[in-house]
Amino acid sequence: MVDPGVRLTRSRAQLAVAVAGLAAACGGDAGRHVTAQVDTIGGVVVVRNGTGQWGDSDRWQIVEEFRVGGSAWGENPDEELSYSTNTSVTLGPNGQIFVLEYSTNRVTVFSGEGEFVRTFGRAGEGPGEFRNPTAMAWDGADRLWVAEGLSGRYHVFDPIGTYLKSVPRPVRALARLHHPLRWEPAGTFVEEAADDGVRLYLRVDTLGRLVDTAAAIPTPELPPALRNIRAMPTWESFRLVTARHIPRLRWTLARDGTTWSAVSGQLRLVRTTRSGDTIRIVETSHRPAELDAEDRAIIAAGLAEAGLSRADIELVRPVVGAIHVMDDGHILVEIIERVDEEPGTIDVFDPEGFFLGTVDLGFRLHSRNIPAIVGDTIIAVTPGDLDLPYLVRATIERPG
Repeated sequence: MVDPGVRLTRSRAQLAVAVAGLAAACGGDAGRHVTAQVDTIGGVVVVRNGTGQWGDSDRWQIVEEFRVGGSAWGENPDEELSYSTNTSVTLGPNGQIFVLEYSTNRVTVFSGEGEFVRTFGRAGEGPGEFRNPTAMAWDGADRLWVAEGLSGRYHVFDPIGTYLKSVPRPVRALARLHHPLRWEPAGTFVEEAADDGVRLYLRVDTLGRLVDTAAAIPTPELPPALRNIRAMPTWESFRLVTARHIPRLRWTLARDGTTWSAVSGQLRLVRTTRSGDTIRIVETSHRPAELDAEDRAIIAAGLAEAGLSRADIELVRPVVGAIHVMDDGHILVEIIERVDEEPGTIDVFDPEGFFLGTVDLGFRLHSRNIPAIVGDTIIAVTPGDLDLPYLVRATIERPG
């Protein structure tokens, strides 16, 4: 954390001047917003963003390529996604789309155009069978590794779904049910795990051996008033309060080994090193997190059910859904516009944390699903009518 008492260095830069000059030199448009300030405080770079740097001609657009599934499905369940939550998506080396389903213990494969190809895997304990799979990734030999986070093993398949082998997973603790699994060119995977008050990234080799810790992020502590409360089945408002309004950590690992994280109630990004040292803080002012009347009513009813007062617990209006770092370093932050809806909007930051602007996805990203973001392609499972799943593929179009 940054000590507010640390003396400000003389490296303060008014980014607005620099960007405005660049825009003029490049023939920038009059709609551009360039307010951002950079300070260095105790060795930590602090970026204070204004209203965004995109002008009308700079704004990214999301172009949907296809959407299959939803309420039209149900005629052939063997060839369709079964649930709209707890899924991971990856793009295979042959351009096919692989969807891992936690609840059905299988991988469903689609062509790059969204046509069903095959499924593989099933519930069980045998070779190539799953018990609640939680992550997947391709290694450098075009083999698909599927992790069973709680069972302590990986299953390895070739691109057509043929089972090859199983490898021990050295840890069983999960920070979240479905999570990214990343292959590194050095021949290791980066996995997620959880320890006491910490979210860990662990480096694991292809023999299932723990190599080292890739990164660690401290998590907000559960408020003391909630630690010994056992919610009754009838406490519906209290369950909404704990699900929506308790500060939660959102985090992701960048390809350079640093992590970006934020607490759900504030759009304030923190970049940390592998050892957990803060090196950059990105602040914004365009996403105020104020509780509305409906929030306050639910909170009042929920706290009354549990016999708590507002003084007993810190509560927030959630703003940040999930964080994604693109291959080129741009940061995509899912924005919660309504507390009862999944995010359908992303705020875009450049690799240094300068806020560029906001993009409407045209579909929603469920908090329990892991999308595939490859280059400027986004592939995700999104809830449709009656929570039936759609598989969506879209492209980010950048002007110029």
